[in-house]
Amino acid sequence: MARTRDDRVAVRNGTHAVRTGVLPATIPATAAATQVWEVIVIGAGPAGAAAALRLARVGRRTLLIERSAMPRPKVCGCCLSPQAGRELTALDLPPEALATAIPLAAVRLVAGGHAARIPMQGAVTLSREALDTALVRAAVAAGAHWLPRTTVRGIEEHADGVRLVADADPDAVVRLKGAVAVVAAGIVDSIRVDTAADTPVVPRPGRRIAPTSRIGLGATLPAEAGDLPAGELVMATSRGGYAGIVRLEDGRLDVAAAVDRARLGGADGPAAVLAAILAESCGRLALPLDTQAVARAFVRATPALTRQAPVHAGTRGRVLRVGDAAGYVEPFTGEGIGWALTSGRLVAESIAAAPDPASAAAAWAGGHRAAFVGHHRRCRAVATAVRHPRLVAGLVRLAGLAPQAAAGVLPWITGGGGSR
Repeated sequence: MARTRDDRVAVRNGTHAVRTGVLPATIPATAAATQVWEVIVIGAGPAGAAAALRLARVGRRTLLIERSAMPRPKVCGCCLSPQAGRELTALDLPPEALATAIPLAAVRLVAGGHAARIPMQGAVTLSREALDTALVRAAVAAGAHWLPRTTVRGIEEHADGVRLVADADPDAVVRLKGAVAVVAAGIVDSIRVDTAADTPVVPRPGRRIAPTSRIGLGATLPAEAGDLPAGELVMATSRGGYAGIVRLEDGRLDVAAAVDRARLGGADGPAAVLAAILAESCGRLALPLDTQAVARAFVRATPALTRQAPVHAGTRGRVLRVGDAAGYVEPFTGEGIGWALTSGRLVAESIAAAPDPASAAAAWAGGHRAAFVGHHRRCRAVATAVRHPRLVAGLVRLAGLAPQAAAGVLPWITGGGGSR
């Protein structure tokens, strides 16, 4: 994605360019530092934006902070699962917010030179530029203040609230005050959380990375880089990882992959690894993407995907982690957005209903456990299965012979049943 001179984002839509203006801040960083906020939400992805939107709607003085400008790209499969769809419906967004989303009609599984097209229902695809910006706009319309280009470096929890130190654009350090901080900084969460002298220190389990966790890779290719039809998700699986490909609402092709860390340790770059996964999975089948376009792509990477983290970082319940920052398990068909939206709802409900931060933290921990333990257990099972190429290739052959039967299994793989 290119940034133009007037700081507006240009994306391709058919044969012409559409310019989407950068969403301006609603308050200067220096002015935000003079106020005491009821809730400061850090990170404007689906989890953070949904939490800010819900908290603003119930009257909480909410500040939503994001280190980037909006819209901005993210490493993501851009698939909204049925669970994500239910959460977005419950948010009651303006009709135009998701109008460009493309319904997903089928998943094409590719492994070992075999392919099967399985019908799919209830999921859509939408770029993160469009989705996240729509959620932030809705939060602002509900009364939340929006502060982009601000990077939170540290949080200090006190008995009476939290103090945040942040780098604000341009080159200014600000100190923000609030009652509660909600950290929705994704799996790249590097925010230091300290306990002040007036707060008792209680040992808590730290963040842990699964030894076999894969690395996430993502790229966006021009529309002509492949002939994949809109409304179809390709999942290509090989020994060293798998990649999902969908066509976005503006015509571009989104590629998101989970790759063994050892595979990225050689001389080949991430683009070559993506190309190799597609070639290995397709065998003699036609490739869904032009290999030269993949080789030229700018590929972004994430840290290790599967990890655990405590859902609250402080000792008084004033620092809560949500979304990917609260732990993540590598999904096969893109459930992350649904999980993020659900966590945004649960943390907002916990804060709004609780009489004090400690009660809110306890409610959030219980709600998170009830909502996600089953999802994460299932995704671990799927992630283990897809590490066996012969098994996957055999299942793909069976799915090709009985696509309707495979369609009955697909909701279990994708978490279509969801939770509320």
